[in-house]
Amino acid sequence: MPTEDTIKGVLDAPYQDFIASFLPLYSSPCVTVRIGSAGPEYNISKDILCKQSSYFAATFEGGFQEEQDQSTTLTEEEGVVSKRSFEILIQWLYLGRVLFNESTPTENITAAIEFVRLADMCGVTGMEIVMAEHIKAILLANPAPEGIQGRRDVNTNTYCLMGQHMTSAFLLPDGHPVRKVLAIAAVEGYIRLNHYKFLKEIRTSPNFAVDLLLEVKETLKTVTSGEPNITFIEPFSGKTLPFITESA
Repeated sequence: MPTEDTIKGVLDAPYQDFIASFLPLYSSPCVTVRIGSAGPEYNISKDILCKQSSYFAATFEGGFQEEQDQSTTLTEEEGVVSKRSFEILIQWLYLGRVLFNESTPTENITAAIEFVRLADMCGVTGMEIVMAEHIKAILLANPAPEGIQGRRDVNTNTYCLMGQHMTSAFLLPDGHPVRKVLAIAAVEGYIRLNHYKFLKEIRTSPNFAVDLLLEVKETLKTVTSGEPNITFIEPFSGKTLPFITESA
């Protein structure tokens, strides 16, 4: 029987430590999942995996060869299936929570988006709002540096975001909370910059363009005219800001 210290250690362990130190403690009939043809293998409780994942339930209980072998291989896919994203998924399946320890805010967001895309592929639910709030917290805690005389950078909310985040996240299903939080974060820069940092992604990702347009429409309802500026309520932080377009 696990001790109180063991339980605390499990709940506080980053996903890499959980895989190395705590996963073997869960003994039950297991199936094997390999990441890539030559990648790492994971022995995972079949009950835990199949009860929470429609994808793996079909794989191991659907009358396919994998059911006989009790083994399957996931093809690596950039931004979705990787050693990292699968280890995060395992921790979520076992604990209902994830602890990230990536070295930078940007990489932390990358890992979170990879995780939710893999979860979506596998039919695992329950983390959507949690991960959206996690990403929002990172963005709010790591804004762009202030300019001269404390001037707010128009990319404050998206300072840690890269184009690949937008391209990947907006492949998630319509209405996904991660899509919504990124679209809201993008509103200020889109409104206030002539040459917005994500114009390329807006043009190539219809989902991003549609979600951003909907959030801009809602934001325009908050515009007020007064002295000395026309202002709007920036939806990500809730701050009232001047409606000024900048060229950079």
